[in-house]
Amino acid sequence: MEVLKLDGGKATLRLKDLRTSDGPALHVWLSDQPVEQGGGNLDDGKHVDLGDLKGNEGNQNYAIPAGTDLNKYSTVTIWCERFSVSFGAAELKQSA
Repeated sequence: MEVLKLDGGKATLRLKDLRTSDGPALHVWLSDQPVEQGGGNLDDGKHVDLGDLKGNEGNQNYAIPAGTDLNKYSTVTIWCERFSVSFGAAELKQSA
């Protein structure tokens, strides 16, 4: 998972080789909470919702809203809105 900087100040989150369980109301979040042992996170902090998870396997891109301060977020999490639980999380990497 990495942030790709695009022309015009835009940025995209790239999920590579994603593999997660299927579930109801899954969203992709940028989070300020650390990844916990086992790959999830308990997100009770700040986050940016990038939208519905497009699929539970494969490569995917998500637009990051303009004005998002990426220095405030260290984690990408697959968040289940219905049950308020992380289906998995990983460290957020920014491309050069």
